[in-house]
Amino acid sequence: MDIIISLATKDFQIVKKVVRYCRLYLQTEEESIFLITKIENKIFFQHSWIKQNHVTLIDEDNMIPGLSFAKVKEYLEVHFQKGTHIYPGWYLQQFLKMGFALTPYAGKEYLIWDSDTIPLHKLCFKDKDKYLLTVKTEKHAPYFDTMQRIFGFGKLCDRSFIAEHMPIKTSIMKELISRIEKAEIPGTDWFEKIINATSGTDEQAFSEFETYGNYCFKYYPEIFETRPLTTMRTAGFLYGRGVTNRQLTLLAKMEFDTASFELRHIPTFPRNIANWAERIYLAILRRLKIVK
Repeated sequence: MDIIISLATKDFQIVKKVVRYCRLYLQTEEESIFLITKIENKIFFQHSWIKQNHVTLIDEDNMIPGLSFAKVKEYLEVHFQKGTHIYPGWYLQQFLKMGFALTPYAGKEYLIWDSDTIPLHKLCFKDKDKYLLTVKTEKHAPYFDTMQRIFGFGKLCDRSFIAEHMPIKTSIMKELISRIEKAEIPGTDWFEKIINATSGTDEQAFSEFETYGNYCFKYYPEIFETRPLTTMRTAGFLYGRGVTNRQLTLLAKMEFDTASFELRHIPTFPRNIANWAERIYLAILRRLKIVK
């Protein structure tokens, strides 16, 4: 299954390790990985690395007509009440994962994968004709309030679909987007309608994973099964971003399926050196205006 990763600048280093393990454990040789990111981030990736790992870099501001960081920021500023903190990058990365289905890059299916999450052994996301959706326990009411305004239904499954990955059937995602476009909500674009369907007060009020999962639960229950995986979301506190292959092997032996390494999860010295080195390097690049 092709994999798409929405890549923020802060994850440029860890994503290289993520790609290597995704290629090792999740893909066949001929399948591809698409990194959707700011065009200036191409400086972080050598052509030989891109070719070796079957990676395609996509400019996040030009993948979908009209969809860009600036446009999402504009829509949020118009819709959200004055004084409310807005998260244009947080919304944009969700819209990119959904909108990938509308591009010529998309095949019949694709796997969304987080840029800071490493698979620890072979995993499959499809069993015969059924997609395997990982479920967890998160419950954030604003996500479902937004769904209710768009589709007329909210939370239908007693579990959460928010994980660090999700397999997508392209035709269903395209259908879902089409329904959003037809919803009686102000807005020209489907992503503007999503923003306008939020309350305007809840800062983070939409989830692409919850929306797709519950949409499938209602209209296509026959094409998927739910399953729990043993994921370690806070592995960064243990090893930091300098995590070694040996340490990843140890986590696999502890029967974890995936491990995530967020930059803000800083371990104790000396394992915190890699995290701080990344922060300093990025600060320099931003000061020099090489990246934003």
